[in-house]
Amino acid sequence: MELTIIQQLEASSEPWVDRSSIESLLGVGRRRAQQLLAPIAKRRIGASVVAERADVIARLRQLAAGEVASYEEQRRKKLSAHLDQARREWVEHPPVLVEVSSERVRRIESHDFDGLPEGVELAPGSITVRFESSDEALRKLMALALAISRSRDAFDERVSPARSPEARAIPPELF
Repeated sequence: MELTIIQQLEASSEPWVDRSSIESLLGVGRRRAQQLLAPIAKRRIGASVVAERADVIARLRQLAAGEVASYEEQRRKKLSAHLDQARREWVEHPPVLVEVSSERVRRIESHDFDGLPEGVELAPGSITVRFESSDEALRKLMALALAISRSRDAFDERVSPARSPEARAIPPELF
């Protein structure tokens, strides 16, 4: 009596199944064996992947029962988990686009807009930032953003255009 493929796997003492075992058991080529093994592979040994024997048996039973959608469902779950992890990391540790020294942050915190770097000037209706390089521009803009976040009211007082007494009497929505 000849054993079925699943019976042969169940009778095996090897806990792991590799691509070449799949090829010989199923009589398939290298590529098809890799495709069958990919969704259940657990370990990498050199350039090869291996799967647990029980997982191979379960996968063959799924395929025999016509449950081909399970691979796509598993792939989507893995992708979703990967994207969720990437999002959590992004939220917990957002990328730093501009480094601001702790000394500069302390100076801005203690002096508000008077602690801004040289070359950053605020006046009614005007913000001027002078710089020599794009990195310097980013540092100065970051310092300005920090100062604004510390005191929005002080920022508004410094940059809001002065209005005449007549203009103050006109509601802002009419401008």
